[in-house]
Amino acid sequence: MLKRCPAGRRLWALALLAPLAACGGDELPAPAAETAPPPAAEAPPPPTEMMHATIVLDEVNSSGVSGEAMAMHSDDAVVVILDLDGLTDEGEYAAHIHIGSCAEGGPVAVSLNPVLGLADGTGTSTTTLEADELTEGDPHFIMVHGEGGTPIVCGDLEGHGR
Repeated sequence: MLKRCPAGRRLWALALLAPLAACGGDELPAPAAETAPPPAAEAPPPPTEMMHATIVLDEVNSSGVSGEAMAMHSDDAVVVILDLDGLTDEGEYAAHIHIGSCAEGGPVAVSLNPVLGLADGTGTSTTTLEADELTEGDPHFIMVHGEGGTPIVCGDLEGHGR
């Protein structure tokens, strides 16, 4: 499941406040009443840390094909790896990230590198995208198409715009 992270989200640095220095006089100010420290804020992961997600690609149109997409996200890039089983033909299969959901469909947001189908029925594809190529707030899904553009697998990017 791609945590949006999934593709497009920015990690922001936490702002730090400098303590104020007291000035003047020989007398020390009276100690302030004890107060509870503020709750610790959870810091975002370091910018170089890659976040990983796996998206299940379910069979559609009785294709007999299934698989998964793995997404690895850093500050400036998203790497999408598609891994399919059950392909019936060798060759290239078009793959895209669409706006919307598998149930409702939607237009292509980003084209992925084609899946290369092999004689053993497996196929893979690796695509590197810029992190800002997916529009923030919109739901997205991954779809791979067979001959004539017929969808053969689909998987929703959960948590992305939902």
